[in-house]
Amino acid sequence: MDESPLPIISDTTGLSVGYRIFWRLKYLGLSIFGPAERRVLASPRERIKWDRAVKVMRAHEAAGTLPDEQTLYTVSRMEPRRPQG
Repeated sequence: MDESPLPIISDTTGLSVGYRIFWRLKYLGLSIFGPAERRVLASPRERIKWDRAVKVMRAHEAAGTLPDEQTLYTVSRMEPRRPQG
C-alpha cells in the first residue's frame, strides 16, 4: 500500500467559500496541534483531505461531470468510515 501523503486537491467544485476557509483553518490546526505523524489511514490530516475529495467527487456526480485525476486518485486511496446509504 502507498504510504505517501494524499495530495490537497485543487478542484473546488461544490465547495463553498466558507467550507474552504474552515477546511484550511482545520488543516492548519491539525498540522500545528494535531497528533504526530501516523500512517495515512490513521491520520486525521489525511482523513480531511480524503473527505474533501469525496465531497468534490459527489458534486461532480450531481452535476453530471467527471472529476479530475487527482480527485479520483485521492478518493481511491482510503475507505469510508461508515457505509454510505
